[in-house]
Amino acid sequence: MFHCIAASIGVAFQNMTNNPDQKNVILLLTRPEGGNERFCLNIEHLLGQCEILDSPLQKIEFLETLIEVKEESILIFTSINGLRASEKYNLRNKKCFVVGENTRKIATSAGYEVLASSSDQENLLKLIKLKNPTESMVHIRGKHTAGSLCDSLKNNGFSCFEITGYNQQPLKIKKQIFHKVKSGRPVILPIFSPRSAKLLLNELDLTGFHVAAMSEAVSKELGSVDLAELVISEKPDLISMQEATLAILRRLIKFDSYTS
Repeated sequence: MFHCIAASIGVAFQNMTNNPDQKNVILLLTRPEGGNERFCLNIEHLLGQCEILDSPLQKIEFLETLIEVKEESILIFTSINGLRASEKYNLRNKKCFVVGENTRKIATSAGYEVLASSSDQENLLKLIKLKNPTESMVHIRGKHTAGSLCDSLKNNGFSCFEITGYNQQPLKIKKQIFHKVKSGRPVILPIFSPRSAKLLLNELDLTGFHVAAMSEAVSKELGSVDLAELVISEKPDLISMQEATLAILRRLIKFDSYTS
């Protein structure tokens, strides 16, 4: 399932990134493998007037686990990579809670019964408390994540444990891309997590960049950087980040009304 989706998205994304023409505005995308393609999905027709640069800042490495997961346990996926990690363990669990609309769709396609989904961990915690499950829960997460959903659940009287299903290894910005973003052209940069912000600050001088930040936490990591523009996503989800990015793009290239 994952491979079919990735292949179809990947072909379209490669066509977009390989056709810069004489476009002045740069859209720098730095999500891990598959993330940049998903970001462009459904809005590619609005991105045709900018040059898209694909330079993932993190590489996902799936980790083995010796932890036994009972079949009746409810799984928690707060990212697509957590769901992908679960495939490596050949689990037979049927129920899950998820963060993210794409994660929900893929979990459903994979045969899971999604008990509740939300755009962020905070609201998912509220939904889980309302559902009040009696089964133990297992959160399959990355090594680097903000906050601990599992601890919050245990503090509320639920049975929960974590599996670190994947690591996010830092990558360097590609050299050819580094030169392009320092050429003086306007650069739009969506940033999805505080950790991504830290990695970017280690790699680039973001002075003059137009940044779409997924949250206030991302904004705080940028500190006193002299950005040309900072737009904070209305919600911490993919669709809101697409909207924030397109809002910047429209201002920069003065989209005609028919593209709205």
